[in-house]
Amino acid sequence: MESQGGRLVKVVAAIPTGHRHLRMILFFDDGKAVLLTEALAAGIARAYIDVVTHPTRRGVVLCVKEVDGKPGYAKVQLVECGGEEEAVAEVDALLERLGPAKG
Repeated sequence: MESQGGRLVKVVAAIPTGHRHLRMILFFDDGKAVLLTEALAAGIARAYIDVVTHPTRRGVVLCVKEVDGKPGYAKVQLVECGGEEEAVAEVDALLERLGPAKG
């Protein structure tokens, strides 16, 4: 898996000492790391499940929004904010800019 900065080499998921919620770290071969909160990882998982398990749906767009949620839950969540056509168009456009797939 590649990003513009480097190749993904490791994913670590854990609940840090003294915390109640999961954190995920994506490590890249260029030394960069991306930290995901549980709310973000859960939103990504929901998007994956919503598209892959649906018989016809081909995409979803999620936006970061501040919400009035339940106590103990993150105030910032990924919320659906765009439809299938927008999602497909954005992915198609990025893949076109990146050029032919490697491997």
